[in-house]
Amino acid sequence: MVADMDNKTIERKELGSLVNLNSPEMVLFKKTFFKDLFKVPKVLISIFLMMFGPLISILSIPPYIEFYNNSLTDFLGLTYTFYSYCMMFPIILTIVGAPLIAEELKSGTMLTLISKPISRGGILTTKYLALSCFGVVINLVSLSCITLIAPLKYPFEDVADFFFINLLFSLFIQFFFQSIVFGFSCLFKKTRNAILMPLLIILITFFVLMSFRPLFINMYLEDSEVPIYIQYQLYHFDLGYHIFNVYVGSIELVSGGISENMLFFLYIFGLYTQEIDYDTWEFTFTRNDAYTPIGSLILLISIAIGLVLLGYYLFKKRDISR
Repeated sequence: MVADMDNKTIERKELGSLVNLNSPEMVLFKKTFFKDLFKVPKVLISIFLMMFGPLISILSIPPYIEFYNNSLTDFLGLTYTFYSYCMMFPIILTIVGAPLIAEELKSGTMLTLISKPISRGGILTTKYLALSCFGVVINLVSLSCITLIAPLKYPFEDVADFFFINLLFSLFIQFFFQSIVFGFSCLFKKTRNAILMPLLIILITFFVLMSFRPLFINMYLEDSEVPIYIQYQLYHFDLGYHIFNVYVGSIELVSGGISENMLFFLYIFGLYTQEIDYDTWEFTFTRNDAYTPIGSLILLISIAIGLVLLGYYLFKKRDISR
């Protein structure tokens, strides 16, 4: 009986330390979130950048002219996804998140942190959670504003579907790119390098490959009826393919299927192959289902976790005194 009471007392103390507002972890979290991240100009600029492209699209809608079957997902979904979640959100997370570890290492303040009663793993976890909260705030505010503004300009019928599709997808995008950013922040001592590497991944994935992917999709070798993109299974190494495959999974989960209006854009990312009947100029799209959305999700999450663990391992072994 006494032993049980002692165990319960210990458990209460451990639980209390986790929620202790004055614990080193909580102090570091508040410092990182409120002083380093959640500055009013930084937050407002981030929200504005995420809303700017979609907002221009909404304001350019001719009112009360039926198009896209009154579907906000058809009209704005791919624009919002590509602009906000494949460009702005990853760039913001990179610029804001990369200095969290790298700058501390460069300036030498990390030496002060590890001298506190907090482990290196605790430092990384606390900063990661602070960046997560920052990302969730700017994402929810921008997504909510777009969802509220769009029906004021045009009577869309699937506003709730649009919100939940993008919410699901954005949580994945945040985890993936935030983990990449954090991994590189742990790997590099210079903030410039920690920022440059994720930006390079974004540039190659959403700009360079977008220019060359249609070429590979439409190019055939002699005596072959299979495009080079499929024949050589280039989709295995194509982050854009896997990211938009996850987006397709979000749409299928919430609204049940992909509309024809989206096929042309998804074709650019290798998710569909295209055939043209030149007599009628009708387009036929065939799904490239080499990966299911769940398969792409597992692959990308594995990459993100692997990079975070590598960064953690090297950070744990790093000589901070230098």
